Amino acid sequence: MDLFLDMLKEDTGTVEAHLTLGNLFRSRGEVDRAIRIHQTLMESASLTYEQRLLAVQQLGRDYMAAGLYDRAEDMFNQLTDETEFRVGALQQLLQIYQLTSDWQKAIEVAERLVKLGKDKQHIEIAHFYCELALQQMGNDDMDRAMALLKKGAAADKNSARVSIMMGRVYMARGDYAKAVESLQRVIVQDKELVSETLEMLQTCYQQLGKNAEWAEFLRRAVEENTGAGAELMLADILEAREGSDAAQVYITRQLQRHPTMRVFHKLMDYHLNEAEEGRAKESLMVLRDMVGEQVRSKPRYRCQKCGFTAYTLYWHCPSCRAWSTIKPIRGLDGQ
Repeated sequence: MDLFLDMLKEDTGTVEAHLTLGNLFRSRGEVDRAIRIHQTLMESASLTYEQRLLAVQQLGRDYMAAGLYDRAEDMFNQLTDETEFRVGALQQLLQIYQLTSDWQKAIEVAERLVKLGKDKQHIEIAHFYCELALQQMGNDDMDRAMALLKKGAAADKNSARVSIMMGRVYMARGDYAKAVESLQRVIVQDKELVSETLEMLQTCYQQLGKNAEWAEFLRRAVEENTGAGAELMLADILEAREGSDAAQVYITRQLQRHPTMRVFHKLMDYHLNEAEEGRAKESLMVLRDMVGEQVRSKPRYRCQKCGFTAYTLYWHCPSCRAWSTIKPIRGLDGQ
């Protein structure tokens, strides 16, 4: 390796070959060797300006691979004013600031990318404001959290996460009417996430004494096929108002329209309540418990980009690092 680097100092005509070799070492996990090659390139006095920028870019990627984010940041910051390297450098910086949870810097970089025509960054900017708002909510500073969430809404008016978090802030303030207004936006923004709002909406409507409006919202959620959660909650309301027979008829109809294990489990509860004591009822109880265990053991969420599954909702996929791609699982084993 030392002989190879000495040759490089004497002959810069092989710059492309050395850049390629450095990249090869990095791809093989030999980051130290890649760093040595690219550092030596940068130290060569006979490089052209363009070649030096290429060396800076590759050294930044080496540092990223090594987890040396402060050094990588220094490298990419040198490229943000260079036309041919600007977008790539900003995207690398954006990745660094997400990995280090430096959300304010992430916002600043993402806004620069938006000005360069990268419109999808609007979605990420809204998430970054949500991350900052979470910090303020942890400090019980709801006013500051709301101010940040409003900036997130301005960045992406279709952000369901912003609406959900606004609902939480309004609930913490005791402003249940405003919470309902925020949470109900989710059915328009992303109906796949309506299930994440139902318990909060139920609390808000109860606090407001608006049970009829709550039932009406559930009917709308069911009509728009937002998932089993709304179906089960509406079944409970029907049972309280009209009796278990009406609820059972409704659940059977929903199971035929949108079969899920969760709704089937509810139907078995109704049948158990009607069953006479004996071996048949005992067998039905065993089957019901098996279905319940199946429902509990299955992941509830899946990334629509990489397939990562989880039991809780992540806004930022831990596997592929994409934002807003994890949704409740639909179908027989899901919603």
